[in-house]
Amino acid sequence: MGGNVSKARNVSFGLDEEEKVTVVEGVKLSEDVLRRMRESQGSERVRPSSPPAPDSHKTSPSAKPAEPSASETQEEIRKNYERQQALVQEQLAKLAQRERETAAVTDMDRTTPAVIMEKWRTHEEQEKAKLLPADLDAWAKRLEWKEQELATISSFYKEQLEILEKKNFENYKQTAEQYCEAATKTEAWIR
Repeated sequence: MGGNVSKARNVSFGLDEEEKVTVVEGVKLSEDVLRRMRESQGSERVRPSSPPAPDSHKTSPSAKPAEPSASETQEEIRKNYERQQALVQEQLAKLAQRERETAAVTDMDRTTPAVIMEKWRTHEEQEKAKLLPADLDAWAKRLEWKEQELATISSFYKEQLEILEKKNFENYKQTAEQYCEAATKTEAWIR
């Protein structure tokens, strides 16, 4: 189970009458865990679960207690292994549930006004980003219209400037002619 890579696995298990897990599928246990489980099974067999009840009918001393066969031992080992696996999976499921509950609670705690405002700003910026292409088109049209308006105004002012320069030149000519005439008259009058 250890390792650097974490994977999600589908695990199923079953419960017996005592609500103990009996079957677990989808979990691979390491050799170390299997060895410990086998050792614990061996020690369970060695120690008696309860002292033998006094029996009025004693068996003959020559009769040997029946030892379980190899297939029964294998079956017991398998069942114990499955029980252990189921317990591990049940504990993992409980732990995962607690982690989910803790995560849900911490998410609720983190929802402070500052976080809410930040989420709102982020949402608002995303909406603006969605509208940006449409806004850019509108801005481009407005810019073209403004450029046309400025070009029209520029041509109007150029025309007005030309008219003023023409009038100014005519006034200059007229003033120069009047000056020459006045100078000629004054010269003639002085002589």
